[in-house]
Amino acid sequence: MEIAEWEWRRAVAAAAAGLAFGQLAPQSAYAADLVAELRIDQVTVYPEGAAITRHGSLQIPAGEHRLIVRGLPSTLDEQALHVAVGSKDVRLGDVELKKITQADYVVDSERQLKKKLEALNDQRSAIQDEIATAETQLKILDSLATVPTGSTTRAAVDATNLASVLAAAGTGGAAARTRIRDASVRQRAVDAQISVLESDIKKIATQRKDSYELWAVLEASAAVSTTIEVGYRIGDASWHFVYDARLDTADKRVALARQASVEQGSGEDWSNVALTLTTAQPEAQVTTPELNSVLLNLAAPPPPVMALRGGLERARAAPSEAMQEVVTTARRTVSVSATEYAAEYAIPGRVSLLADRESHVYAIGEDGFAVDLVARAVPSVSRSAFLEATFKFDRDVPWGAGELQLYRDGAFVGSTNTSALLPGAEIRLPFGADDRIRIESHDEPAQSGTRGILGGTMVEEHRRNFDVTSFHGAPIALELIDRIPVSQNAAIKVELLKDATPATTRDLDGKTGILLWKLNLVPRQHATVKQHYSVGYPKGQRIEQTEGEAGG
Repeated sequence: MEIAEWEWRRAVAAAAAGLAFGQLAPQSAYAADLVAELRIDQVTVYPEGAAITRHGSLQIPAGEHRLIVRGLPSTLDEQALHVAVGSKDVRLGDVELKKITQADYVVDSERQLKKKLEALNDQRSAIQDEIATAETQLKILDSLATVPTGSTTRAAVDATNLASVLAAAGTGGAAARTRIRDASVRQRAVDAQISVLESDIKKIATQRKDSYELWAVLEASAAVSTTIEVGYRIGDASWHFVYDARLDTADKRVALARQASVEQGSGEDWSNVALTLTTAQPEAQVTTPELNSVLLNLAAPPPPVMALRGGLERARAAPSEAMQEVVTTARRTVSVSATEYAAEYAIPGRVSLLADRESHVYAIGEDGFAVDLVARAVPSVSRSAFLEATFKFDRDVPWGAGELQLYRDGAFVGSTNTSALLPGAEIRLPFGADDRIRIESHDEPAQSGTRGILGGTMVEEHRRNFDVTSFHGAPIALELIDRIPVSQNAAIKVELLKDATPATTRDLDGKTGILLWKLNLVPRQHATVKQHYSVGYPKGQRIEQTEGEAGG
């Protein structure tokens, strides 16, 4: 079927119709108002935001009518509104969004929670009244035993009524205090329920008492039954990857199970929808920025202060055409979905997600990788070695960054975050401390003193040894990492001593002064790394030591 489709933009539609936005032709111009019941049918969730598509069918008599679609969220992006009619016999005209203010909350879940909260608050007020009544009764009972002062007054309690007063004070007072205790217990329980409800309400927190109605002109050349589609974008929705990484140290394989965690607080529930997750990002800036030529000239004499101020004020009051165009472009949003740049994941079947910002996890897939096992240690920070699995990511489609749950030989060892896995990249996954590797360090005697002509240079030696022993049943690679200071002054000289163990890699990961030694540890044999260096500086001067920035 040929689709008659019209994508609305406020300024363009108003100009084409010759009407200001927000004004349709008078009611009498239409043969009938046609209310379409459109359910949310398809949802595409981006890393931030979502695209919603509503579908439905409608009987349209011949003539010109007004289409009405109710219950659209007031938070939708007006500039991304899309309307389509599935019949070539129907022409779609001007479209308007009209805000409708409700007396009650639009979202069912929020409405129900608010009602429960109101009921609990009423219950709490009743309990407080009960406590106040019992406390008043106690005051009355206490007053019966009060003896007024003064010679002309008569005692409130005398020999004739003493027994009855004591009985009333005993039984009535005990009952009142029991009611106060019971009511206080019930009040604490109600307060706990109120706290939970307030927390639940805060999660959805739309407090939305308004919505949009969509009004559109339909002109049918003949009576027809057709489909209506409305699409829009909302912001309060997102998804990210959640990975389960399970390492088998015997087979040297890691299984990576991918899941998607989706949440939304858009203000409308998604019930029985086709859900698609995409890694595409709607961009505010979709075109390559342009550069203008830079022209140099001799500066003219500065203008008078008043003239300069006036020019600045005029510039602020009337932005240039170029600036206005840049601002207009920044408001447009376009989604790029080329296969080379984005991946889409269609969740099987149909799913439902309430607008409560609770996470819903869906399985995406699982892949296995052969890995190399290596232990890494930074003994100046921790005496533990940490096991890592390394492999090349030989998949064609990148996997996004996300949460990483780590299991080693079936046991959970912790969680962390991982950056994106890109095709061809070398990946390192951590799997916790390796208790079968022992690392000890000790300092050797160092020589320090003045050297050079007439003792003009002060030299300090630093000698530290790292002794490593593996208690694994087979050889294992260890990467030991440490650092030497980096001179920021030509008068300061940092040198490795002749008996130092040569580093396998210097300036690891581009960080100056970071050294890495690669060792192949044989079971129950010791290996030693000698971290020996000297620092020379002018005699009489003092060295200041600071931490460098990461990556520097």
